[in-house]
This record gives sequence, structure tokens and C-alpha cells, in this order.
Amino acid sequence: MSRAMGMASMRLKVHLSPMGSGLTVDETLDLYCGTGEQILQWVGYAACARLAYKRGDVYGKFVPQAVMNKDGQPQDVDIVVNEIFHDGNEVFVEFSSGPMPFRVRWEGRPHTPPFKWGEYGEELPPHDTWLRSVDLKAEGLGGLIEPVLVKTDPQVVEKDLEMVKELMLKHAGSLQMLFWVQSSEGASSGDQLGHITLPQFRGIMQSSKAITPRFLPEKVDEIFTSVATSEQTLARKADNNSGFSAFNLLDFLIGVVHVAYHRFSAENPQQASYTQLSGKLSALMKECFSMYSLPELQRKLDRFRPAAENTAAAMLMQRGRKLVEQTLDTCQLKRVKSSEVKVELRWLCNHLQRWGLLGRDFNLQELAIIAVFAKQTETDPENFVLHPQPLEYNYQEFERLLLGIAIHVHVTKKKEKPFEEFLGEVLDSIFKKAGVLVEVSKDKGDGDD
Repeated sequence: MSRAMGMASMRLKVHLSPMGSGLTVDETLDLYCGTGEQILQWVGYAACARLAYKRGDVYGKFVPQAVMNKDGQPQDVDIVVNEIFHDGNEVFVEFSSGPMPFRVRWEGRPHTPPFKWGEYGEELPPHDTWLRSVDLKAEGLGGLIEPVLVKTDPQVVEKDLEMVKELMLKHAGSLQMLFWVQSSEGASSGDQLGHITLPQFRGIMQSSKAITPRFLPEKVDEIFTSVATSEQTLARKADNNSGFSAFNLLDFLIGVVHVAYHRFSAENPQQASYTQLSGKLSALMKECFSMYSLPELQRKLDRFRPAAENTAAAMLMQRGRKLVEQTLDTCQLKRVKSSEVKVELRWLCNHLQRWGLLGRDFNLQELAIIAVFAKQTETDPENFVLHPQPLEYNYQEFERLLLGIAIHVHVTKKKEKPFEEFLGEVLDSIFKKAGVLVEVSKDKGDGDD
């Protein structure tokens, strides 16, 4: 467990070393960590950001690849700093030019222990607590409220931002899935899922028809850069595991609000000064996302429905539930025994490749749609639920993932046999390759009596 309570401020002596140099030290700096409640990813990103600043380079120039102890042993970057390091300890951070961070593998648990436990195990906060707690004014959205409206009502900033947050909460589930699917565009490995770059952000706005002759792609790029480099964004990313050159979900949601403001101003110059920010966001959702992006996502998901409602298939999945759970167990890295078994899709991708599925029967972009089907119980994006960990899959979600995979292959490969029969074959193959179902050869002498 974390030891933050009663702890003094921590300082780490960080040695920065180019990847592949045999820990040759390029630079050494002191990194102040407060009580050390950050995870080790933060140490890597913060040290690389400091290195870039010290050398006069742009942020993102150096990308962390590993955080190591003084003996050069790579550490699990999801561990809380104060769990394994103390004030004054030496740490090595290996860096490269990227683009992907933390490619060096490590030994150890993949997640830190939960911070709150109850009688029946881990107690989780409501799924949208993190979004409700975001200070939109601190994120710079107060500056998007029209001065004319502020003069009319001095309280309009607080009231309008509250309505903006309600709209963000209302649409967070659907926007989260769009964000997640878009992160797969152009991706070549599961490690690239869960963050979007500037071209991917622009792609979302293009597919939603937010970009028009009056609201140009260059403006979208400008919005991405301004949000990514804002003081609040940089401060926030110094306290979590996000990279500096890509959007996480919160960055994306903030970016969407900026797009709503600037697009409305471009498309409706006469009305812009008298329209609240919440009205501009509502217009973007209604005219763009709800009109184009979300229906397209629903169209892709609707093809799963007939097979998902197949009674025989449901019975087959129920009979194989124990094997499904054992299969997910084989995919799990070291973990806290009493926590719920969850495996990140990034890691599952490796197993899907080993099972002869990913790269043969579907690609990462198709897997992203299957993964949305597994996470959401409805195919209508307007009813999607915001997930605190959209890339982690528990037993039930993994079961739907396997079902979705079978549906996808059955449809795209135009299999002629009944779906439930094909599903049985797919599950049988996966169970055997995962080592949870072993064929027992019959002894030739058994039938000689």
C-alpha cells in the first residue's frame, strides 16, 4: 500500500541515459516528487521533459523507455514511486527519440494496489468521478465565454461551465469510444492504443464533418497544439502517466469544447457573441458527432447484434465460462491476489497474435470495434457508459470480446456453417492454444477387451 500519509517530500537523483548506451549518463538532475504518490511513468516523463528544457529542445524531444533502479534493473512503471524508492535514492531513466514510450520490459506487478478497501475487497468510486472533479475554469474554458454575456451576467461563467460539464458527462461514454477507436487508426501495435496524436484528432473532426470551408483543418491543428501545450495540461500530465505529445481522454474532451467554440464562431459569426459555450458544444454534438460519427459507429456495431442474441450461442458461452476465465488468467501478468482479474487490451493483443487471430483474421482497427462491443452492452452510442478503464477487460467483458471476435470472423470470412457451430470451433481453438483445454488421446488398448 501507499505510504503517503506522514511522509516528507521526496527527492530522487535521476541519471538520464540514451537507450542502448549501456547506462552511459548524459545528464543528472534532482527530481522532486512531493510525497511520491505518482507512478514511475511520471518519473520518466518528468525527467525527459526537464532534459529537453535544460537543453533548449521542444517538449517531447526525448521519450522515456525505462525507469531503472541504481543496479540498472527495469522497474514496473505502474508502481507508485514511494513504494520502492526513498528520499535521495538514485534512479536511471533510459530515453530515446520515440515515438513509443517504455518499450523496455520489466519484471513485476502491472498495477499498484488499490488505495481503498472495504469488507468485500476493492471499493471503487463512481465511474465519472474524475470528470465531475475537473475544474473547467482552471482548464482554460472560462476564457471561451463571450465577454458580452459576462457583462450581462457576472455569474454566467460558472453557470455556463456547469452546463458544459453536464454535456460532457452526457456524451462522455460515446466520445470515449470514438476516442478509443480513433487511437487505433494507423496503429501497428497494441501499445499505441489509448492516446491520439494531432493527425488522429484531425481525423475525428473530419469524419464528424466538423471541418468545413469556414472551419479549416489548420484551425483544428492549432487547437490541438494549444490544448497540448497549455500550462494546465502540462501540469496535469506531470502528475499522471500521460505522454506530452498526445491527447488522453480528458485532453480530447477539452479539445472538443475548443472546437465547438471556434467552429460555431466560424459558421455563425452573427450569433457567436450572444451564444453560450454550452450552446456551441450542444450544436457541435448535434450537427456533427450525432449526425455522422456516432451513426457510423452504430452501423459497425449493429452487425454483432443477431449473433449476440443467438440463444444457442449464449448457451455455448455459458457452458464454456470457466474455460473463458481460465484463458484470461493465462493472459494476466503478475497481479494483486485479492483484486479483480483484469487484463489490458494492449497485452491481450500479444495473445491474440499467438492464437493466430490478430493479424490474420482481423487488424487493430477491426479489433477496436470488437473491443467497443465487448465494453458496451448496447450498440447505440448515445447510450454508451463512460468506463474508468476502457482498455481493461474483466471476465465478463473478455467473454464478450471472444464472442465479438467469432462474430466478426464469421461475417467477414462469410462462413457458411451456423454461427453457434463456428463459435464452438473458435473457442475450442483458443482454449487449446491458451493451454486450458488439453486433448486426451485415447489409449489404444482401452477398446480391446
